[in-house]
Amino acid sequence: MAAEIATCLDDLAGTEEGRVTLEIGAGGDRTAVVDRGAEDVVVAHCEALASAGVRFLLRSEELGDRAYGAPHPVLLVDPVDGSLNAMYGLPYYCTSLCLVDGDRVEDATVAVVRSLALPTVYAAVRGGGATRDGVPLHPLRVALDERRRVPMLLLEGMSTVRNVDALGPLLAGSRRVRLLGSAALSLCQVATGSGSALVAPGGMRAFDCAAGLLLLRESGAVTTDLGGGSLDDRPLDFATRFPIVTSLSPEVHRRTLELLAEGGAT
Repeated sequence: MAAEIATCLDDLAGTEEGRVTLEIGAGGDRTAVVDRGAEDVVVAHCEALASAGVRFLLRSEELGDRAYGAPHPVLLVDPVDGSLNAMYGLPYYCTSLCLVDGDRVEDATVAVVRSLALPTVYAAVRGGGATRDGVPLHPLRVALDERRRVPMLLLEGMSTVRNVDALGPLLAGSRRVRLLGSAALSLCQVATGSGSALVAPGGMRAFDCAAGLLLLRESGAVTTDLGGGSLDDRPLDFATRFPIVTSLSPEVHRRTLELLAEGGAT
């Protein structure tokens, strides 16, 4: 499915046709032609699965919920995560797929995040570890630098943040900061150790983060909300946004929480 979406976007990403906007999708964002083309691929594959007797519920950012004979498991899909990047031809966007056997973060069972600009596939199975391109993931070492700074901080979920000043201590306490524009793909960068920590102060939605959160869990990352609380019981619905702080290093995670608290962001 994701490979076919990548082929579809080869003709649409970074084009005037691809950035034409249509209606508001179920997730609340405006749907563009790049999103619609990718979702058409998703629906076609789901129809084929249903015709073969598979029963499930599709929950997609653009389409919303569509039942294929059963309320569970739920297939959470963001056909193009980072669609604004795709519209402008910036090569950082992906398809995020997560199979969930319940209604909460802890119920995620299988995750796939497929980069659409570069042919990289991140995957995880609950209790079975994480892989990159089919090979077990061996993350880079993550640690604070000699000045107790976060070496590479990734930010996502900034569009709904109203008090950017609260992030001042965190930004000052980081050696480098990147806002790359694809939530699911950035979560994968933390799982590989390329990102030292990720903070999403404005929150992520289920279809943005469910797959990435399972990948992080299977990679051994520490993942909480801004106050250090668990995300396991957060509902995977359309309405809920939950802030995220994550790192492979418990020390980096603690330091990130300290800097957020210093600025009053928690």
